[in-house]
Amino acid sequence: GAIGCLIYSDPSDDGYGAGDTYPIGAFKNENMVQRGSIMDMVIYPGDPTTPNTASTENAVRVNHNDAQNLLKIPVLPISYHDATPLLKDMSGPVAPKEWMGGLPFAYHIGPSKSIVHLKLAFDWKIRPGLNVIATIKGTEFPDQWVIRGNHHDAWVNGANDPISGIAAELEEAIAIGGLLKQGWRPKRTLVYCAWDAEEPGLLGSTEWVEDHAAELQAKAVAYINSDGNGRGFLGAEGSHAFSPFITEVSKGVVDPQTGVSVFERQRANRATKATNIKTKKELFESTSYPLGAMGSGSDYSSFIQHLGIPSLNIGYGGEDAGGEYHSVYDSYDHYARFKDPEFKYGVALAQTTGRVALRLAEADMLPFDFTVLHKTIKGYISELIENVDQLREKAMVENNLINNKAYVIAADPTEKISTPSFIKEVPFIDFSPILNALSNLEKSAKHLEQVKQSADVKQLNAINAKIFAAEQSLLTDAGLPRRPWFKHSLYAPGFYTGYGVKTIPGVREAIEQKNWAETNQQINEVAKSINKLSSYLDNL
Repeated sequence: GAIGCLIYSDPSDDGYGAGDTYPIGAFKNENMVQRGSIMDMVIYPGDPTTPNTASTENAVRVNHNDAQNLLKIPVLPISYHDATPLLKDMSGPVAPKEWMGGLPFAYHIGPSKSIVHLKLAFDWKIRPGLNVIATIKGTEFPDQWVIRGNHHDAWVNGANDPISGIAAELEEAIAIGGLLKQGWRPKRTLVYCAWDAEEPGLLGSTEWVEDHAAELQAKAVAYINSDGNGRGFLGAEGSHAFSPFITEVSKGVVDPQTGVSVFERQRANRATKATNIKTKKELFESTSYPLGAMGSGSDYSSFIQHLGIPSLNIGYGGEDAGGEYHSVYDSYDHYARFKDPEFKYGVALAQTTGRVALRLAEADMLPFDFTVLHKTIKGYISELIENVDQLREKAMVENNLINNKAYVIAADPTEKISTPSFIKEVPFIDFSPILNALSNLEKSAKHLEQVKQSADVKQLNAINAKIFAAEQSLLTDAGLPRRPWFKHSLYAPGFYTGYGVKTIPGVREAIEQKNWAETNQQINEVAKSINKLSSYLDNL
């Protein structure tokens, strides 16, 4: 029944509730407005009028009113200064404590005493998105592509998002250009990309990927993404067969503040946040980088989640908090004072992503380790089994409480006896198809590692020519329920969480919604994908 929506950022989140406001400090002042796309990217990103196909000049388009990922009501972001009189005007009950913000009055849940007039104008014109693509052809394997990208468009000034990332990519490209001038050439083709129209909904990268889908699935070894960047700790997420590779790279880049490797600094940061001595000790002794899983919100999405191209997303942060995000205040002044004052972490980003790109381009054996992927998937499945067990226990406890309450009522002659409403019990969920598939994957992955150890150059080249396409085995034909554009069986943005990742999304979200028939169906789909991957690895 909603006919419009006003969105504001509350000062308790990234305004004076977090620290001094700009220009004294980094956080959102009363006049900052955070722009952003409210396109429903968890359905599909890219041009809303060309789902699953490239937005080219002659593309067949759906009417924007029929586009599944466009909301049908007008939406406008405002500042907390402009939100204040509207919130004060709200009558009705006082809001629950967890709904209270940081403004100096009680929040109510409505309705308002007054009427708000919301006026927006749209022309719905098609406009060009200008991607910039530079290619360095490989000398030995020109049809194996290592792709590096960062977007170049911004909501306003964009000093942090995306200029801090694209500046690092440009410096990286300049360094590689210097190698070319000295006579060096990469073994594999390097493709450097600057994407347009990322902010409205990953348009530039998605449409390029959809336009070149068949060629990319045949040739793309990996896609390496970055976005905004700042002072702090290495953050990396991506295809988990790359975990040992990223560990190796992270141990070779020096943190500009501390002089230790970015691996060591990141490990120490995790250990300091641990809540008990045992976990702290384990973290301090860990020897591998904890590669994260990919959700959405940047240009890697179409590569990995639609086409199954191995991908990485890399950046630095954690000591660059502020409230300038997507506002006119994302300026050079704000960035230079609060984000990366000496611009050293832009250098660190270029050194990190540059190493990743060059090592992939030059590798005698492409650094995929599917034994680590197997362990990662096994961990995800253990989580899902535990989730189901917890739901079953919760239902049993609640049903016992309801039953006990019914006995109390029955014992009191003044009470009217009614049939108690029990919580629906959680049925037995059979995870054996996935567990059996994981057993197959474990054997296949170990066997491949043994084959690689004894392979000669010719055999390694033959493996390299096929190994990067292995991740495509994890795509499902039908895609995820209710959003078939997302085809990866391991990684997707959550249907209800936006950017946040859901691992084994088909199964996990079915469990969360207590849709047990869909849970069983998705378990079989994921098992089928894992078995496809095992068979693919066996044939390398």
